[in-house]
Amino acid sequence: MSRERDVLMWREAGKLASSGDYEGWLAIESELRSRGFSRAKLLFDNDRVRKKLDDVCKRAQQQRADANRT
Repeated sequence: MSRERDVLMWREAGKLASSGDYEGWLAIESELRSRGFSRAKLLFDNDRVRKKLDDVCKRAQQQRADANRT
């Protein structure tokens, strides 16, 4: 059960990062924890994971900004 929940959490993290609504991994971790993903803090305790989420967030925000300019 825990593994399936972790997979669901990673999918949600990706969706949140891609939405452009979040500044970075810390905001996503907080959102996931508020949604009941209690292991988010543990699973995000990795610099590579954090950087990846931050990069996706930045890219999504830039795409949103570019779309709003046109």
